[in-house]
Amino acid sequence: MEFVGIDKLSLLDYEDYISIVLFSPACNFRCPFCHNGDSVLGNPKTISFDEIYQFLKSRQGLVDAVVISGGEPTMMPELKERIIEIRKLNYKVKLDTNGTNPKLLKELIEEGLIDYVAMDIKNSEGLYPATCGVKHVDMDKIKESISILMENKIPYEFRTTLVYEFHNNEEISKMGELIKGAPILYLQKFVDREGVIQKGLNEISKEKAEEFSAILLHYVKEVKLRGY
Repeated sequence: MEFVGIDKLSLLDYEDYISIVLFSPACNFRCPFCHNGDSVLGNPKTISFDEIYQFLKSRQGLVDAVVISGGEPTMMPELKERIIEIRKLNYKVKLDTNGTNPKLLKELIEEGLIDYVAMDIKNSEGLYPATCGVKHVDMDKIKESISILMENKIPYEFRTTLVYEFHNNEEISKMGELIKGAPILYLQKFVDREGVIQKGLNEISKEKAEEFSAILLHYVKEVKLRGY
């Protein structure tokens, strides 16, 4: 399984660092608001890792970090091997994940292979499957990944993409319970653009997002809006 996309320059995906973003193809979720629907649902063209590696070599000293996103990167059997190769080039590595593979997440952290983790917190436990577009979510694995990050062995963030059809005050409060005590949660603005799996979904207003923030501050130390 190879990467299917590359963003050759990003100033947004890893705060304070210039980064290159690699996109993995597969995902075990089908979040209706996902912007990478073509990759997740289709059969996208892959990029050989040798080509990616040569590009990364050519950007040494110009770019600080590599962000591995998706899809869900932890579904790639070669992920650890790829990260080891990337780190040989002295890049920082950030991992974006949905938290469904706590075993690999822990392994990558304990072996010092990643520098930062961004984990999606989709919704309250009761609405997790609907928000992920699947019939069942193993919440034990989600909670285990949350616990692993909250051991604070690595810098991390939790993040939630807000969608009008899936989030309200009650569910946001229940969601806060899942990450109680976390240092930070980013609330991200949903944008209905090309590639979204389900068309016709709506964004949450800034005013409503700020209302959610006030609720969540009862559970986490800091809440920031992203994209608003």
